[in-house]
Amino acid sequence: MLPTGSKLLLGGALLAVIGAVVYGLTQEGSLGTVGLISAAVALTFLAGVDIFIREGDVSAMDAAALTDSAAAATPPGQSVWPFIAGAGAVLVAVGLVTYEAIFIFGILALLAAGVDWMIQAYSERASADVGFNRTIRGRIAHPLEFPILAAVGVAIIVYSFSRIMLMLSKTSGPAVFGTIAAVLLVIGFVIAFVPSIKSGAVAIIAVIASIGLVAGGAAGAIQGEREMHHHETTGQLAAEGECDTPDETPADENASQAVAAKANIAAELTLTGDGTLEVENLGVSDPDAPSDRVSIPRSNVTNVLFTNESPEARRLVLDLGTRPEVDPATGDTVPDTEVPNQLCTQLAEEDGTQLLTFSINTPSAYAKEPYRFVVPGVDGAEVLVMVS
Repeated sequence: MLPTGSKLLLGGALLAVIGAVVYGLTQEGSLGTVGLISAAVALTFLAGVDIFIREGDVSAMDAAALTDSAAAATPPGQSVWPFIAGAGAVLVAVGLVTYEAIFIFGILALLAAGVDWMIQAYSERASADVGFNRTIRGRIAHPLEFPILAAVGVAIIVYSFSRIMLMLSKTSGPAVFGTIAAVLLVIGFVIAFVPSIKSGAVAIIAVIASIGLVAGGAAGAIQGEREMHHHETTGQLAAEGECDTPDETPADENASQAVAAKANIAAELTLTGDGTLEVENLGVSDPDAPSDRVSIPRSNVTNVLFTNESPEARRLVLDLGTRPEVDPATGDTVPDTEVPNQLCTQLAEEDGTQLLTFSINTPSAYAKEPYRFVVPGVDGAEVLVMVS
């Protein structure tokens, strides 16, 4: 009597033959006919194998087969690693045509699935005792799995928190996380002082919180970061040649009006109330040294203190002549164009001080134009800079 499986296979082979005949008589071309005949041959072969092995059935009178046959062997345990390996292969394929990070994650998933899959296959054949095999797998895999899973978990938590923080506004972010911290504190207090709470309930709360955190992080990543205003600096003013403006710029917002006493000052320049820029060369012992200029050594990093005693907010500008313009997008020099070569401080309010740090590599004797300190908006406020 034919086994059930072989009947199904032979029926499929017969249908393939009928389909090949009908297709060959009604359609032009031989590709479909060849495919159906190939399917009929393959199904017939499988039916012959099934009939030969009798689908692995053994006689009920064969006592040895009850323990030695393949059907009596302990089936392999369920494994998630084939699914992870398939997901890794998909990520690799997608990453090849999209982003490098997706490709890397796919490779990592394939490696993890391959190693754990091999360990599980080895442990399942260590003995006939399922519990002992599970112990063997734990001894091999746990030293690798636990640190990696902990690192991945921490990375997911940190990334989720960062996406949520970047999604929230500057004012609502601290309020939201302060509320979350208070809720966590209350939950921890309840768990610690109410011993009747079951561990299963605690686990459920932890899982729900983790899902909420990951979902919030995913939503934040999809929505994108909040708009962040770029804070301009005096370095950007100098790069754009706009130091000579007396008006307040974004670089002057929240500017400190004091300088630490430990700053190594080479000279102190003071803008008086009548618009005169006075200079005091610190450390100069020569009483006949001119007081209308600042003398500094070449290529040395120099600090100069600027004090504003006038009622208007002013900035100190170091005018070094001109320089070729540089394209900010490419970093290349724009031919036949020059912009002011300047360095400047933030605006100093009345009785405020600002520090200017600079270094000049070319001596004054070789400069195209004299080096000088100026105060934009104040005519005649000028001090020469001598570099030797």
